[in-house]
Amino acid sequence: MNHHQQTLARQPRLGTGFAESEAKWVTRRLAPLVTRLRSFADTAVELHLSIKDRDGADPRVTLVCRVAGQTRLVATAAARRLGTAVTEVRNDMIRQVEGAKAAQIWREPRHTRAHRRR
Repeated sequence: MNHHQQTLARQPRLGTGFAESEAKWVTRRLAPLVTRLRSFADTAVELHLSIKDRDGADPRVTLVCRVAGQTRLVATAAARRLGTAVTEVRNDMIRQVEGAKAAQIWREPRHTRAHRRR
């Protein structure tokens, strides 16, 4: 599966505050996160993105990442521009995923570790 197909397979569910027409924009914005999650099966990864107070001064964006059998991770950010807030939650989630893997809180499946190192 190439990077583009993998990104589409892990397209985040858009929650409160997002329109379906924004799905491609959100998927492109979160693509760097997908590379950190590629060691897990596509069906095991669930991303959920929502926004509160979209029309307010500082919209609050929340990104939840669930991997089957692993601890749930949550990142939040508030910024005047929606793109900035989405980028901030993406970067925070990347740090959390990398930290969880390094601390062995998240364990990637054994069969994919060997494949990834080739």
